[in-house]
Amino acid sequence: MSALSKPVEEHVPDVSHALEYLSASRLSCWQQCRRKHYFRYIARIPSGSTSALHLGKVVHAVLQRFNHWRWSKEKHQFEELRLVLDEAWDRELQEKPVDWKDDKTALDTREKAWALIDAYVSSGLINEDDSIAGIEVRLDAELEGLPPLMGILDLVHGDRRIVDYKTAAKSPSGGCAELVHSTQLGVYAILYRHCTGEKECGLELHHLVKTKVPKVHVTRMEPVSDEDITNTIELMHRHVEAVKSGDYTCSPSFMCAGCEYLAECKAWRGAAA
Repeated sequence: MSALSKPVEEHVPDVSHALEYLSASRLSCWQQCRRKHYFRYIARIPSGSTSALHLGKVVHAVLQRFNHWRWSKEKHQFEELRLVLDEAWDRELQEKPVDWKDDKTALDTREKAWALIDAYVSSGLINEDDSIAGIEVRLDAELEGLPPLMGILDLVHGDRRIVDYKTAAKSPSGGCAELVHSTQLGVYAILYRHCTGEKECGLELHHLVKTKVPKVHVTRMEPVSDEDITNTIELMHRHVEAVKSGDYTCSPSFMCAGCEYLAECKAWRGAAA
């Protein structure tokens, strides 16, 4: 047999980790770019944190503690949140360092995180009398023909309202927040209904906007429709099929400039390379 006719051993990537479970973040990454999903969840190439991701994680951690205080009726001073922020800042940096442009950038980002917390707590959007059913609630569901579904809900009110926090550079425009985050909303509704046997009474997206003067934008939505639930489940099936078939199609867009896998994508020679 000649070298040209010799069968080539094809390297098939191990997709078991990518299909260990499904989540809103995994599905959204796949929708954004299948090749990015490959790098993150199949090849599992480590990526560093960015200032925006770090800020978002710190703000989430502070709001989590704030909500725990509200839930337990624990007395606290607003200034104590600053200590919580400092602890979260250092903890997140230890877990995933950030390559800051310079010390001033790090300091400015830290102050921006605090300004967002201040704006949110002072916004008047928080009703201290609201009952809280859960904070950072992990929910799991087994759906027929699919890997396990998992999600963590930022806040669930006693009246069955689901709240998700987001940090953003600008407010969502044109009422498109519900569409942009439809996959996440569908996943959360499926999880909530599966685990409680009840239907959510509504969902809210709380955007903490990183403008020069920070502001808060709240999008309130009705319960997810049955049609959207069906579409979300169909999306999960398509996702699983694509991962199993090795569909790592790239989706070039202006977002590529900020992708942590830009270098790997530009050097792409296929999954077997």
